Amino acid sequence: MKKPLKTATNTALALAALPLTALALAAPAHADDGVMPKVSGKGLVSAYQALDYSTHVQLKDGRGTSRHVLWPGSWKVCEQQPAPGARLGHQKITLTVVKTHEQCGTHATG
Repeated sequence: MKKPLKTATNTALALAALPLTALALAAPAHADDGVMPKVSGKGLVSAYQALDYSTHVQLKDGRGTSRHVLWPGSWKVCEQQPAPGARLGHQKITLTVVKTHEQCGTHATG
């Protein structure tokens, strides 16, 4: 028996939302004592978990091709600004990221 189109569509939508819900259901994020944690070298989901939810995070493609992060679990942090240990105010945090299978510091050519 074939599944109705509506059920198949609902299933597809539910599966597409999983990476975003994984961020929401993860352990509460925090930055102890308002100090920037070391997140470079970590997966992007772990980096988000180490930061306060109210922190403004800007993501920068480490390959220089302006790709957008759609699945945070598929990305890792190469560089961070500010540096670990810096006092956090209300400034923006910039994380330079690449896909987990890519190496940090290698820019795309062409």
